[in-house]
Amino acid sequence: MLEALSVFTRMNTDVELLWNWWEEDHYQREHDRVWRILSQWDNGASQREHTEEELEAFEQRLHEDIDKKTKEDRERREALVAELYDKEREGLRLQLLRKEADAGFFRHVLEAPANKAQREDAERRLGESQTEAGRLREQIGDPDDVLDSDGCLPAERREKHLEQHMRYWRHPVLRELATKNRRRFNALLAMPVPDAARMCSECQAPAEWHEYDLSLRLFRSRPARGSTAERLAQLMPGWWERCPACTAYRIGHVWGGTYALPDFTGEQWRAMLPPRLRAIFAPGPVEKKLAKPKPQPLATIPPGPIDEVMAKLQELQAKYPTAQVRQGARGSWELWPATEGPKRKGSRQRADE
Repeated sequence: MLEALSVFTRMNTDVELLWNWWEEDHYQREHDRVWRILSQWDNGASQREHTEEELEAFEQRLHEDIDKKTKEDRERREALVAELYDKEREGLRLQLLRKEADAGFFRHVLEAPANKAQREDAERRLGESQTEAGRLREQIGDPDDVLDSDGCLPAERREKHLEQHMRYWRHPVLRELATKNRRRFNALLAMPVPDAARMCSECQAPAEWHEYDLSLRLFRSRPARGSTAERLAQLMPGWWERCPACTAYRIGHVWGGTYALPDFTGEQWRAMLPPRLRAIFAPGPVEKKLAKPKPQPLATIPPGPIDEVMAKLQELQAKYPTAQVRQGARGSWELWPATEGPKRKGSRQRADE
């Protein structure tokens, strides 16, 4: 009874409880199970059926209470924005997060650089990213007390993004992979619940993913048709979808020149990923089954005078006494094992005939 009551009070808000409820009907099944248990509880109080008017009045009060709380929260946030919001500081905070993600990316590259030139370039860019991040942090102060234009602090957005990650990415992807790719399904299913404090405040991905150039902007609409943003998105694939707190390395790599690390490849990026992220986002290519070798004749006799062909057949008869003679390509003759080889129209004699 207590377990059912605990589940009932948590089943709409507790991400840890809901994390693996990915099946379409899982929530309803659990709700029905818990309700069957709770409906057996009798606390001794007198029971009576509520009238339709009473139920309507209760529903009205519930909606009014929700509307009141929503309005109060909106007014509180509007007051915070009017008093504390600083657009420039918000932009500097995003630059800081991006530089820290850049530093993380180059740090991962340095764990196994492809060659000396790549190591030296990664070391240089790591140092530059760390220096710039330090300068920005001094300029901003505590990045976690920077309001956004909606009056929300980063910690509040992280909590919301964790739930959105689960409801609008994890569960739909698991449902899709369950019947299409069990390897990726098992890897994603085994992913533990991230700590809300480690989520990104700007998108629905854990912040660590940004060090590997992975973003998760679930509600990002397409750029307006004909806009500058649309043209930039066409020139730089991945730019529009990338979280502003994510490393921008991939865009630079596609752009080329000094923006790209020497000899950096997609295979190296894949090897950089932690095993779980690799299994989810960059699984190895499906191993193709080797084609069964095409049967080959034991010997081939080119076309020629009949006495030469017969002499060659007599020579091969001693070596392959049970072979079959079959007509080959371009007037040739082929010797095949008695049960193998392509079936052709034409002579099917034993070598000794």
